[in-house]
Amino acid sequence: MRGKRREVLAQRAPSEGPHWTRAVAALELSEKQVKSHLIVSSLSFPSGFRQDSRHSEEARLRRIALLIPNRFCIGIVLCVVLFQGQVDKVVALDGPASAVVAPSPTEIGGRDVGEKRVISQALGIVFSGYLEGSYTQNFNNPSSNINQLRIFDVNANQVRPNLAKLVLEKEAKAGGSVEDRVGFRVKFNFGRDSKFIGGTNLSNLADFQEFYGQYVAPLGKGLDLKVGRINTLIGYEGLESPNNLNYSRSWLFGLGQPFTTFGVRASYQFSKQVSFSIGGINSITSATSDATNDLMVESALTLSPTDRVKFTLYGLFGPRNGQTAGSGGNRLLGGGILSVQLTEKTSVVLESYYANQTNSSALSRAGNARWDGVAGYVLYDLTDQWGLRFRSELFEDAGGYVSCNGTESYAKANVCVGATPTATAPDIAQTLWETTYTLQYKPVHSLITRLEFRQDHSNKNVFQYGTGPANHQETLSLDVIYLF
Repeated sequence: MRGKRREVLAQRAPSEGPHWTRAVAALELSEKQVKSHLIVSSLSFPSGFRQDSRHSEEARLRRIALLIPNRFCIGIVLCVVLFQGQVDKVVALDGPASAVVAPSPTEIGGRDVGEKRVISQALGIVFSGYLEGSYTQNFNNPSSNINQLRIFDVNANQVRPNLAKLVLEKEAKAGGSVEDRVGFRVKFNFGRDSKFIGGTNLSNLADFQEFYGQYVAPLGKGLDLKVGRINTLIGYEGLESPNNLNYSRSWLFGLGQPFTTFGVRASYQFSKQVSFSIGGINSITSATSDATNDLMVESALTLSPTDRVKFTLYGLFGPRNGQTAGSGGNRLLGGGILSVQLTEKTSVVLESYYANQTNSSALSRAGNARWDGVAGYVLYDLTDQWGLRFRSELFEDAGGYVSCNGTESYAKANVCVGATPTATAPDIAQTLWETTYTLQYKPVHSLITRLEFRQDHSNKNVFQYGTGPANHQETLSLDVIYLF
């Protein structure tokens, strides 16, 4: 009966005017509500869930144990379906070219991931995140089951549940009321990558990567101020896997650059072509353990002469502890990123930096720990779904300070042959180089798959081949990311 009434109303709507159209919409809405009620009613607990004298207590408990996860999964699926139907979507990873061109300093510090979903239109609060899992085949078949000198892709010949990342944020905006100028971001991680990200670890599997408050002061075009733990300004690659071109991280990022910083940051957009950020840092997280709380300064200047060219200069300076008692000194790191969009489908990126920390190397005659490197990237999109990514880098750890600092215990990152569950491999000065080839396929907008082949080399035998040392390592990885 309802279907016939709706058909009659729909046929008369064009001639009768807007009120008939609204009547049709109201009828359709009521039908959807009835269907939703029937679905929810069908999910009510069966009588077997209640105390039944015909079953033993043990059998009843078994049924409860099986019933709870089933109901929970059904409820989650229904919530996701209903949630996706009610929210507005803002795509952050939309254009292949825009994903390659180096972000502005503000974007470098807070790279957006996946789709953002508006959960409070009035307050402007949005929710986003992603799930990531991977498998890596190491052709050296190391007896330790560890990919040597890797950061997050450390499990050899194993599946790795990398990360579940959840982001809740409100972006502050210039202009408008005081409420519009206030914002925040909370970024929570759960999974095996969490331990080594090292923002504020709750456990080996849980970590608050970012948490900061934001205010855009009414000075000029708006002075963007952030206070808290924030992704670093330094470097092209970042912690957010979907925003990197490859699955594995470069040594430039993984071994030699900070991941996150804790302190105060100010950013200002002088024009479309020029922006600048500077921060006072109380602490940093990185591949090198660091408990120093002395003040450091980081900065980034971004120049965009055209829409297709972007150049970022970044720097970091301040005192840091060494890795042995009594060592440590001032750390200086400076470098730059050049990004060029050659065509609508092709982009290239070049990054290089130099770093030195005084009184921190036992291998250097002067005690200086120096590391530096250069990396080049090429992105080519075959279609909207298929793409090729290439990376080649050269990295030098002249002081033996930033490489081979991990043990075979969890989290197994930055490990070299010779390490044990309780001790790192001996310090070694070395030069590393690698090439990485990635085939990316996105069957749908919210799903990213990557097939990556990587070749690692060193001028020293720091990798593991079977049970012995080697100067090379080859891996093949499959990475899957679901954005939400």
